[in-house]
Amino acid sequence: MNRQPTPIKVVIAGLFSLILTLGVARFSYTPLLPVMMDSTLLTDVTGGWLVTFNYMGYMCGALIAASISNLQLKDTLYRIGLIIAVVSTVGMALAENIWLWAIMRFIAGLSSATGLLIGSGLILNWLIRHQQRAELGLHFAGVGIGIAVSAIVAALMVDQFSWSEQWIIFAVLGTVLVIPAWFWLPRPEKGVGGVTRSGVILEDRPPPRKWLWTLYAAYFCAGFGYVISATFLVTIVE
Repeated sequence: MNRQPTPIKVVIAGLFSLILTLGVARFSYTPLLPVMMDSTLLTDVTGGWLVTFNYMGYMCGALIAASISNLQLKDTLYRIGLIIAVVSTVGMALAENIWLWAIMRFIAGLSSATGLLIGSGLILNWLIRHQQRAELGLHFAGVGIGIAVSAIVAALMVDQFSWSEQWIIFAVLGTVLVIPAWFWLPRPEKGVGGVTRSGVILEDRPPPRKWLWTLYAAYFCAGFGYVISATFLVTIVE
């Protein structure tokens, strides 16, 4: 007997998916960067290149997400993204190798796109179809919570564990987060993506193209402005 998922569980699934794919897989690198620079061959230059690979992965993931309309395929990619978020995190601890780290940061970027873009789309679709508009957007709090969690966990570990052990601990945390993120987000039903549970057809009404290009430009500038501070803030402060 299948139980109907509750809106709060779906929102929490999205919350935990963002804590995992953004907070752990992506932003745990920021507080661990000074530790790695002190303990490994990582430098300001190579550290910056790892950030570049991460954002390249995110950009590729965003382009893939924008090209897909099938809900079942999006659901599959979302779940793959949860797995590679953990894999990319534990992979950072496997060896002191720039190319391995670059690959791990790239696929971490892919996982961030699946969590923020594909996962959010699935959650918003479910909430709208089940006429739960009051909960729309609540799961986005996972971005801020994830950044805060990664910073707090890193601060608690800094004097206790080596850089590789800290990555492993983050991976363990990520594995725990996968459980609700995976099981509490129901798989989309076939053939009902554009219809609510009451039978109301969901019409696609995109905004004017001029408005979209303005939004693209604003989003590009915001991203360009925050990349350096979001990544190197801890190192700059030290």
